[in-house]
Amino acid sequence: MFTYDDQPDDEDHDPTEDFEGPPVAGPTQDELEHFAPFLAEDYKDFKVDFIDYLNDVGKEPDANKGYSRQTVKGTHYRIEQVFRWLWDEEKEYTSDLTPEQATELVRFVHNRTPHPDSVAYHYVKSIRRLFDYYRDRRREHIEEWEHDVDLTNTNSAKSNHQKDRLHPTEFRDIYQAALEHSSVKSYNNKTMGPEEREQLKIFVSRRLGVPKDEIGPEEFKKASSWKIPSLIAVTCDTGLRPIEVKRAKVDWFNLDRQKMIIPKDQSSKNSERWRCALQNRAVSALRKWLDERSSMEKYQGTDALWLTKYGEGYDSHSLNPILQDLMEKAEIDQRGRDLSWYSIRHGVATVWAEDKGIYKAKNQMRHKSIETTLRYTRNSGDTLTKEVNSIW
Repeated sequence: MFTYDDQPDDEDHDPTEDFEGPPVAGPTQDELEHFAPFLAEDYKDFKVDFIDYLNDVGKEPDANKGYSRQTVKGTHYRIEQVFRWLWDEEKEYTSDLTPEQATELVRFVHNRTPHPDSVAYHYVKSIRRLFDYYRDRRREHIEEWEHDVDLTNTNSAKSNHQKDRLHPTEFRDIYQAALEHSSVKSYNNKTMGPEEREQLKIFVSRRLGVPKDEIGPEEFKKASSWKIPSLIAVTCDTGLRPIEVKRAKVDWFNLDRQKMIIPKDQSSKNSERWRCALQNRAVSALRKWLDERSSMEKYQGTDALWLTKYGEGYDSHSLNPILQDLMEKAEIDQRGRDLSWYSIRHGVATVWAEDKGIYKAKNQMRHKSIETTLRYTRNSGDTLTKEVNSIW
């Protein structure tokens, strides 16, 4: 249910533009289907008002100063997860969170992640912003909230490379889930009954942002896309960082040579030009995505490889929910692990370092220092000679 992102909020950066993403995330819309339609509308109204508050005045109400776009986005997605947890706990709808429930939520997050001082801390800050909203906009009397959960990180010495990782077999499962999630049956598929077609109409309506009564055969075709499968496949080969997903350009990829080539001035560290290997599966998915992309109006005039449905570049806050959704569909066992988009990178780095050799791993993962790559080894001494097709 939860995604754990310990990327810091950018509270001190004045926003240049407000966050304008969907007020209700896809997984939350799915949960709201268990309640009466008017309750779903109530929740949407609440979220629109809450996001407006964060954008406009949330940081300093008296000075009409809002939070940065990054902070609003992070708060928005965490609060979405808070309410999904709350509805599951209480077995009923509400848009109110009490201090007691907030403490239980923090305890739940603390027990689910090995990084409580970073992950749970961000949930605490997001909940405090929600309580500020209750006070300022709803005029509710809520005393300053203090929880009693010890957020001391017992793994504080644990380096970034030690974060929970995904494994090669899970790469395959996640990619399979991406294929299934991204493809829609033909509208006139003879195996599909009226009930299934109605459910798919709802799904297509949400994906395309088109009213349900306007959905027909052509919309069913448009709803299938190679965007997410290509993104997952390339990341499982190269361990793309969120910033690299955002910066990825069409001309980074030489598909005939099965290479991703990042120019020095576009690399995340601006350190050197990187040449990374792609396996057959990723090349095939990318070819299909590039063909599809070429006919999409959204991509006219831009060389960005992947954009959200709102025409924005991806970041950790938009990538983590995608991964979480795919892991749930693939039935990945997340118990005891703190999994985020970076978990793919940590898994890829570990496989390359242990199975392919340190220097190949350094290049594939775009590490500036060999010492960084060495952290992904367990000193197993094993050296395998299989190439990239054997990784997942």
